[in-house]
Amino acid sequence: MVEVSLFHFRDRDTLLNRSHPLTKIACLLACSTFIARSGALRALLCLILFATLALIIRLPIRSYRRELRFFFVMGTLMAVASALHFRSWEMPTAIVARFAAIVLMGLLFSDTTAPDDLARAIGHALEPIFPKRGYRAGATLELTLSTIPLLFDVASQVSQARKARGESVWRHPVRRIVSYGSTVFTLLLQRAEELESALRSRNFDPDALRDGIPFNRCDVILLSLTTVVLGLFFLLT
Repeated sequence: MVEVSLFHFRDRDTLLNRSHPLTKIACLLACSTFIARSGALRALLCLILFATLALIIRLPIRSYRRELRFFFVMGTLMAVASALHFRSWEMPTAIVARFAAIVLMGLLFSDTTAPDDLARAIGHALEPIFPKRGYRAGATLELTLSTIPLLFDVASQVSQARKARGESVWRHPVRRIVSYGSTVFTLLLQRAEELESALRSRNFDPDALRDGIPFNRCDVILLSLTTVVLGLFFLLT
């Protein structure tokens, strides 16, 4: 079975790929704070911006369609619940646009940031503050990020296997959901054990010192663009 590509890193020559992981985190925090405090218009503008950026770097949204159904269902439920609660359309639109923009930001970040580079950057930054713990924190984050695509891979494999056996979606739905969840959990534990064995065979040491990643002009460009765009959105709306 082919593994899904959602939340997987793709090594390409783009501005985001060449930027320092800490720079991208700073931009994410700035954009997330701006979106969380924005109304419908600002949130939609941010969503359009991230969608345009996804087109520029050729983010493979089409290959994500099956895995993005979960987020689509969540967005639909949020839209319906907010529409029933609020009388105007502005707040439901803002809520859905914020949710979609944040999901798209996560896709852009994971698509352009290698977990190993992120661990090196965070470990190198935290080591002077927390001696002998900075690189462990970076390694922990690296392993955590590695399990996110692993979860989607396992869920997709179980779903495809059940469809290949001709299981009905609507027959005994409660039993099917319970069986599906337990199968995913069991297979996820097996994949986690395989990952642990692979790390042990490579003598993986979470406290090992790693070389830092230098900043470059791409970081200046990315920070400048983020500041200018958010400033324009703030002034124009």
